[in-house]
Amino acid sequence: MNKFIFSTLLLGICFLGTAQKTNENWTGLLNAGGQKIELRLHLIQNVDKSYTSNWDVPAQKAKGIPSSKTELANNQLSIEVKMIGASYTGTLNNTGDKIEGSWGQSGMNFPLNFEPLKNGDAEKIVMKPQTPKAPFSYESNDIVYEGSITKLTYGATLTSPKDNNKHPLVILITGSGRQDRDETIFDHKPFAVIADFLTKKGFAVLRVDDRGAGKSTGDFSKSTTADFAMDVEEHIRYAKTLSMVDTNKIGLIGHSEGGLIAPMVAARNKSVAFIVLMAGPGIEITELMAIQNEMVLKSAGISQAAVDAYVPLYKQLMKTIIAIDDKQVAIKKANELVEAWYQKTNKDFVKLTTNIGNKDEINKFANTMTETLSTNWWKYFAAYNPGPALQKVKCPVLAINGSADIQVPALASLKGINASLNKGGNKQFVTKQFDGLNHLFQKCTKCTVPEYGELDTTIEPEVLDYMGTWLLKTTN
Repeated sequence: MNKFIFSTLLLGICFLGTAQKTNENWTGLLNAGGQKIELRLHLIQNVDKSYTSNWDVPAQKAKGIPSSKTELANNQLSIEVKMIGASYTGTLNNTGDKIEGSWGQSGMNFPLNFEPLKNGDAEKIVMKPQTPKAPFSYESNDIVYEGSITKLTYGATLTSPKDNNKHPLVILITGSGRQDRDETIFDHKPFAVIADFLTKKGFAVLRVDDRGAGKSTGDFSKSTTADFAMDVEEHIRYAKTLSMVDTNKIGLIGHSEGGLIAPMVAARNKSVAFIVLMAGPGIEITELMAIQNEMVLKSAGISQAAVDAYVPLYKQLMKTIIAIDDKQVAIKKANELVEAWYQKTNKDFVKLTTNIGNKDEINKFANTMTETLSTNWWKYFAAYNPGPALQKVKCPVLAINGSADIQVPALASLKGINASLNKGGNKQFVTKQFDGLNHLFQKCTKCTVPEYGELDTTIEPEVLDYMGTWLLKTTN
């Protein structure tokens, strides 16, 4: 569930330029509750003296992500990336070698300062131990195909055993945010690892670039979870044309938001023979996001008392903003809610959870929250309840979570999935919680998002073995 706070800081930040001559390339550490991730800002002055900008997140191998707005006034920088509702405001100093400011998203604001990126600074490329390396013992082909209904082009990798037999096919579905076919994050390539493991077990595996990523076309910024479900159905249609695929045994593995999409598709498409939900949401998204907020804040060292003071405001803002179509009306209402909360809440708790230091900063917080929740993706996602789709799923289901997942809380989600499948009469499902594993199914110590990249393991072998055993049993 990569679109909130520490997950989205990998996917969306925005920055701005100034009237004086500035450095083109900047680097800064986003300090979110003591957790730091490097961001690189590329600021370009156009011929007409206006500015554009784009940014990189080296740890995620994300490069050249464009800002939707880059403005300046009296050395005050203000940049937005509308697709994820992020904002950055900062001040360039008189010598032009430092930008001091803060980044806001999903109702949170954190310090973010920049200094010039030194010439010759290179991204450190790390090959994680589980990342598959050629030559492979199976067929691996990069392919491109066109959707018959979406008319989009999809770039993908198809792996399959080296024989002339027909095999069950697994289609992998990524989590939130524009991701490549390997679901690359912090040098890890989870989908490449899963594809390698399952292909060696006798499965064909299709992993696909998201809209607007890699070789796939489409405007990701205007798309919703429902659009991504349509993409999966295009992948199924394509898979049925493949000679090595047993078309009666086509299934889906979805991670995070992908675990939301898989039941959507399976509920209406009888071609889906089985689904695996890896950290898939099982409760209403407004409730899930409130729990996620609490867990993420606590992982950053915020006190329970401060969290308890903030979470009701977050839930209220979320439900209010997504229900209002007029953004200006939503901003006005958000300001009213935040100001009323500010007046009655301990100011230390206010600062810890929202970074609001005085009444003048209420507007910035409310605007940031409204920008975030007013995007196409957020409006659809935040209003979604996975229960009805899960109740319609009749094929075999495996739902797994890690007990230390702070993005999709295991206990609440698995309980919700279990209840919905039971209500729908599905008798072919298994839910499983893995102790001590995070959102990527790694054994964690700090169990924070930045720790993902610090760990060598991409997916714990016990998880791969469990999935593989269940899939073999289900497809035989």
